[in-house]
Amino acid sequence: MKRLALIALLASPAVADRAITVQLPDDAKIAEAATAGFLSELALAEVVGVNCPDYRLTKGEAELISGTVDLVADIFDLNPETRAQNVYGPAFALLDQPGTCDTEGPKIAPLVEKLKAMGGGTDPLG
Repeated sequence: MKRLALIALLASPAVADRAITVQLPDDAKIAEAATAGFLSELALAEVVGVNCPDYRLTKGEAELISGTVDLVADIFDLNPETRAQNVYGPAFALLDQPGTCDTEGPKIAPLVEKLKAMGGGTDPLG
């Protein structure tokens, strides 16, 4: 039930249109990297980083990853409902599997570094 509530929250326009306060990766670099696999990797990192205590995202990391999910999803023209079902749904399904935190959690830091190398950041703007 919590999972459905979170999916509904992620699909809400207020969350989808939230203000991002960190530098997101360069649009051209995101366009080059935009694949369904990359979008799934980002969503899984966000879900694991929010739900696995040993791999908690900082506020800046969470904004960088979720903002990048938005950028990639926009490239694929995914509306919030489709994003919740087809992107976050599989990520939450993996989270329900034993060991997901321990197998996927260590992949978050390298992903954040990759996004930084693409021009993103975790420090607040302004």
